[in-house]
Amino acid sequence: MFQGTIPAPMRSIVRETASHWPRGPVYVPCCGNFTIERSVAGMGFALHSSDVSIYTSAIGRWLTRQPVGIQLREESSDELGWLADSLDDGVGTVATLMLGTRFLASVGREGLWHERVVRSYREQWAAKHAQTVERLNGANVELASYEVEDVRSWLQKVPRDAPVCSFPPFYGGGYEKLYEPLEAHFTWDAPEYDPLSDDDVVSVLGAITDRPYWLTASNHDVPELQRYLRGVIKATPRAAPFYVYASEARTRIVAPRQPIEPVKVPRLRQGEELVGPLSLAPLKAGQFNALRSRYLNPRIAPGAANLAAAVKDGGGRILGVFAMSPSSYTPDEAYLLSDFAVAPTDYPRLSKLIVLAATSTETQLLCQRAFSRRVRAVSTTAFSNNPVSMKYRGLLKLTKRVPSNEDSWQYQLQYQGPMGEHTLAEGLQTWAKRWGAPTTKTGV
Repeated sequence: MFQGTIPAPMRSIVRETASHWPRGPVYVPCCGNFTIERSVAGMGFALHSSDVSIYTSAIGRWLTRQPVGIQLREESSDELGWLADSLDDGVGTVATLMLGTRFLASVGREGLWHERVVRSYREQWAAKHAQTVERLNGANVELASYEVEDVRSWLQKVPRDAPVCSFPPFYGGGYEKLYEPLEAHFTWDAPEYDPLSDDDVVSVLGAITDRPYWLTASNHDVPELQRYLRGVIKATPRAAPFYVYASEARTRIVAPRQPIEPVKVPRLRQGEELVGPLSLAPLKAGQFNALRSRYLNPRIAPGAANLAAAVKDGGGRILGVFAMSPSSYTPDEAYLLSDFAVAPTDYPRLSKLIVLAATSTETQLLCQRAFSRRVRAVSTTAFSNNPVSMKYRGLLKLTKRVPSNEDSWQYQLQYQGPMGEHTLAEGLQTWAKRWGAPTTKTGV
């Protein structure tokens, strides 16, 4: 319900640390999505919060029984006039803004996906809004006060001996970008302030720590606070780490843990000949994790798959694995999250056979059943130190090449292609003819 990016383990650390603070007022600047307030709810603290964003201020004012003071902009009334009856200057307005974070970015944008998003919310608005209002009214967060004020000036008013707990914006200008769609369509008495630069973020951290009781976190590793480092949290393999600093707290390391299940099916090995026909075997999450950990490059961060399958040859041996998820942007497209071949074998281009299997009509049917929608295409992302991926070359079309956002790689490559234009049997035939020559003589 509350929008935010703080991982769940952080809430446990906040509550555990706060249990050792003196009962009384606790001050929460840059309160964002009220993660801290929700973490210490019911512990006997008088919570005083502040922020400057439209989203947070709507919630904070409602929680302190102030008028929310947010209205639909006149220039947005033609496109969004259907929201007017939901703006009651109270919980209805808060619910509208919460739901707005999910679809307002698509308003006025061209493209089938954006049009479907807006249409879906408009058609289901009455039910979605009522559900959100009901959940908000059931929230157990209580605030003693809420102020719309810049963190730099607000911290100067906080008593020196009072506990302060805050997760400041991690990057300069972060709030402004996050809530642009809300600001574009709603008007309110927004405060005047200079956006935090990256240097300001570090300065704010210093102001928070200049007191007896405090806790803060950032995905900046702050050298000046190294002696106060109490924990490092990495909630998922792809998530940025959070560094937790506190005046006093237990030290912790939180790392992702993936379930593993043994896969007892034999795999193709060196000296063995690959034989047809090919078949697909759906994998459980733990089985996929086990095979991925064994064969996938460890520098590639794994993701969660909706569908995973092993590719087997006629001898029942696993040749490789692929995993799919629905595309977030194209309705009839599947995203090839992962694909890899077993190793070592006598077939240096075995990975191309796995790609052919992943784009077959048999895989298309599995995806359509798993995603409950038509699938006509597949896309994927490759990280490489070369300008092209030899695995996908000749099978999928390179649609985009940009510098990699991963430290280990030079390029981030986007590939796309049709799905379902060949069967597994046809894919094996194509691979055997073009790439299936072994490096050594197979068989005995």
